[in-house]
Amino acid sequence: MAIKAADQITIADLTDGYSITLSMDAVSLNGGISTLGTAQSVTVNVTALQGGAKKVPTIGEITCPNNVSASAGTASDSVVPVTISFAAALAAAGKVVIPVTVDDITINKEFAFSISFKGATGATGATGATGATGATGATGTAAYNYSLIVSHAAVAKDISGNYNPASITLTAKRGQGTATAPANYAGRFKIETTTDNSSWTAAYTSSANEATKTYTDFPAGIKALRCSLYLANGTTTLLDQQTVPIVSDGATGATGQTGAAGADAYTVILSNESHSFAAGISAAVATNITVNVLAYKGATQMAATIGTISGQVTGLTTSLVSNGTTSAGFKVTVTTSLTTKNGVLSVPVTVDGHTFTKQFSWSLALTGATGATGATGATGKTGATGATGKTGDAGADALTLVITTSAGNIFKNSSGSTILTAHVYKAGAEVTENALTALGAINWYKDGGTTAVATGASLTVNASSVTSKAVYEARLEA
Repeated sequence: MAIKAADQITIADLTDGYSITLSMDAVSLNGGISTLGTAQSVTVNVTALQGGAKKVPTIGEITCPNNVSASAGTASDSVVPVTISFAAALAAAGKVVIPVTVDDITINKEFAFSISFKGATGATGATGATGATGATGATGTAAYNYSLIVSHAAVAKDISGNYNPASITLTAKRGQGTATAPANYAGRFKIETTTDNSSWTAAYTSSANEATKTYTDFPAGIKALRCSLYLANGTTTLLDQQTVPIVSDGATGATGQTGAAGADAYTVILSNESHSFAAGISAAVATNITVNVLAYKGATQMAATIGTISGQVTGLTTSLVSNGTTSAGFKVTVTTSLTTKNGVLSVPVTVDGHTFTKQFSWSLALTGATGATGATGATGKTGATGATGKTGDAGADALTLVITTSAGNIFKNSSGSTILTAHVYKAGAEVTENALTALGAINWYKDGGTTAVATGASLTVNASSVTSKAVYEARLEA
């Protein structure tokens, strides 16, 4: 089955451990035919939690590819903003590595970027023999892209019932085609609350179009806020949605007897769990990336030994780097013979006699195909030579798929559930149910599997089915 559009989301189950999140993990930049064309920038907020307690993260030296730069700002309410700038000459997808340190533990967070290139201009129509002028091909309308930015990824409530922060701010952004950067967009906001992570109650709905909204009313007993952005003039067309969890401190319990010392937990992390390789119309551009394996026993970094990696395809190979040390990793090399559009590598890692299997997913960021050639002018009786045919018709509107959640993507202590919903957009407008059936079916895959675990626009995920974390991918297939 052909994949028309796809998106994926990671569901994590935390047990009072460290969690470091970026307000967004990837961005697709609007580009020209071969380069970005105009300078653009995005700001990513870095948030750290230990259980439900906020921690102030420290940003180390950020690693950027050519034509990309990044700088960390000043922490505000335990959130550190990182501004990433892309030069107009940028010509390929890549990643920015952000080292984040919390309590002497450093974790590299990956921020991936890709470029949505324009298809090349269609070939010039041939000159008609003493005929009429060929008609001008229609110009496609540049698609809009919308995003909802929420000032805080989580809200903490202490034992006394005080909320920190005391308010959150919603901001709507919209970009179009190769615009320099998304600008503020006046749409409609909707804020809902839940006390059971299942049913939702409307707390605020815009009465008029607005680009920002600051919300301060946190009813007692709520567990999360669901923030939605809709197209202007109504709340029918959903554009983007984010869930803000309420993390609470429990009341202090009685002092228990001293228990036996617990064993340190093992943690194995890949510095990059997914990557989009730059590609032409049908095949990859030759390149390579290195993925580091970070292994910890408790808070102590351990040596890691990587076994035989499986999942390679024609045009994609792997090789080991510094195996058996604390700097272990593997290099993924792609050549122009790589035409498979996506896949998953299984990476066995042994730490202190214990073996873990990590997965690395990859895909190709293909360039749009060339537009059709303009038609040749028809033959006339005695007229002069026909003018050159104009540019061919623009390519079909692009399809995109976005996953939203009903109760966020973080469980704690193996408790709770969330509903994943896949939204399909065509040229910036959400596809309705009848039109979606004509495009294909939405299938769900878990942890890089090749067999669908469910079919349909929505999927309910229970904490009992997530061990530490799980990656769910929704694909529109036909």
